[in-house]
Amino acid sequence: MTRRVATVFLFVFFASNLSLFAQGNKTAPDPGGYWLAYTGDNKINSRIGIHSEVQLRNFFLPHTVETFLVRTGLNFYIKPFAMATVGYGYFFNEPTSDEVIGSRVSENRIWQQLILRQKTTFIFMEHRYRLEQRFINNLTSKTDQIDYRIRYRFQTLYPLYSVSPHLRHLFVSMNNEIMINFKSEPARVFDRNRFFAGIGYQVSPKMNFQLGYLNQFVNIPGKTSGQTDHVAQLAVAYNMDDLMQSFFTKKQDK
Repeated sequence: MTRRVATVFLFVFFASNLSLFAQGNKTAPDPGGYWLAYTGDNKINSRIGIHSEVQLRNFFLPHTVETFLVRTGLNFYIKPFAMATVGYGYFFNEPTSDEVIGSRVSENRIWQQLILRQKTTFIFMEHRYRLEQRFINNLTSKTDQIDYRIRYRFQTLYPLYSVSPHLRHLFVSMNNEIMINFKSEPARVFDRNRFFAGIGYQVSPKMNFQLGYLNQFVNIPGKTSGQTDHVAQLAVAYNMDDLMQSFFTKKQDK
């Protein structure tokens, strides 16, 4: 009997250590990658509209974490410079292989936001305030949690027609977004920061493409240092906002 107990104990001991050894052999996701994004704001009438958004991140890249995100919402046009939105989003990510550290995560989000826009002669500015209620299901650890997060993004667009009429369809885009959690457990209060800089092409007053560099710093629970991602981002935006359209057509139509 004693010999059987000892055998079972040794089996459990070695199995657990092999599991820890396998976990220790996993590598962190590569800090590089790409994001593809589409965002649309389509008016139904002068008061309300529909928001739509799809993002694909790092699909088919080895040693990374793939992410799929979709959002939809109802826009309320308060003033020409102010728009509020309430909506729903779905988020899913998983490591591209078993050798990459990470979890399969499915997340449902309820979100509310307020956008305030302003412009000068040559600069378009946007302030975006967003609240998120996040219902997170970790499919790897089989755990659920509810988180709340606030986000603020400041964006500027600078049209290059102010430099030369030959560059009338091009503009420079920059934005920075900070995300703060409402609680410190299991996450930290400071969640992440994203900085983007790129060049845009205005196809029409309603549609533009933006290509650039995104730097993302993420605070990781349980680690003393965060992680910095270097991302190439391509975004397509379809916007029916009157203030933005007038900004891009003001000089081009002369």
